[in-house]
Amino acid sequence: MALKAQIVANWVYIGPREEGLRVMAPLLALNPPVTNIQVVPWNKLVPTAAGGADALTCPKNSSQNTWWANLRSLPSSTFQASFDELNNFYKLYPEARGTTINAETFPNQAMAAVPDDDSAYPWRDALGHIQIGISTESGNAAGDPTAEAGNSLARRLRDSWAATSGYPELSVYVNYARGDEKLRQRYGSRKLPRLAALKKKWDPRNVFAYNNVLPMEYRG
Repeated sequence: MALKAQIVANWVYIGPREEGLRVMAPLLALNPPVTNIQVVPWNKLVPTAAGGADALTCPKNSSQNTWWANLRSLPSSTFQASFDELNNFYKLYPEARGTTINAETFPNQAMAAVPDDDSAYPWRDALGHIQIGISTESGNAAGDPTAEAGNSLARRLRDSWAATSGYPELSVYVNYARGDEKLRQRYGSRKLPRLAALKKKWDPRNVFAYNNVLPMEYRG
């Protein structure tokens, strides 16, 4: 089992335990082999979620590389194809079995209720995000064939998720961008002209130029 892909689900309900159990009853009826139900304060949620996986995000002497895409649809066929690809990757590169595919979804009713023109955020209709997290035992990914194979896998998976995401091309939440995406894929083409004008007005010296830099002009 150690070298096979497995499904781990983490569900968060904000409210009383009894209400949460009623909402989750259909999932619990599937009789998962392992369950861990906890009631925690909000400031303990992140370190508790997913069995404490947050503490394993950046282990020592390892290489971590993440690839993301927005999702407006959640096709089961892409989930299955990704699961199969990950299974094969584990067989070929057992030292990279810390590699994961994380489907991150949140209720989006409140976000979708805000008019699109009210803010700079362009992806209010997204249902969630997919993350391909490549993890290898190499402390330096440069020149590591396992890390290179992992990045090749991640690129294929990201492309397949983008193709079935419900968006016309790859799109990504800007805080999840890795840097190889086009500017419009991060900020949205309909938002960029106004953002560029604001950048030119308020940051003409380009002080905020470290990451995901906005241009002074955008013509599409």
